[in-house]
Amino acid sequence: MKLPSMRDSRGEKSITLSFVTASWAIVTVAFARSWLFPVDGMMPMGAGEYGAAVAAIMAIWLGREWTEKGKRAWRGGDAG
Repeated sequence: MKLPSMRDSRGEKSITLSFVTASWAIVTVAFARSWLFPVDGMMPMGAGEYGAAVAAIMAIWLGREWTEKGKRAWRGGDAG
């Protein structure tokens, strides 16, 4: 089975970006559901928990961008 991939800002296929998009959507839906349709006995997801989850997801994407930039600079490509 071939995983779907999105194109990044450079026009290259990015499976990482697809995972980041799906993860962000899942966390956002979970946050909204916890406030709109609370489950008895469970506290809704707090803003700090949501922010930490989104920050962790964004760190994955930013890490990929950072390593890709380093690879281009090492190969003599666009470093800026």
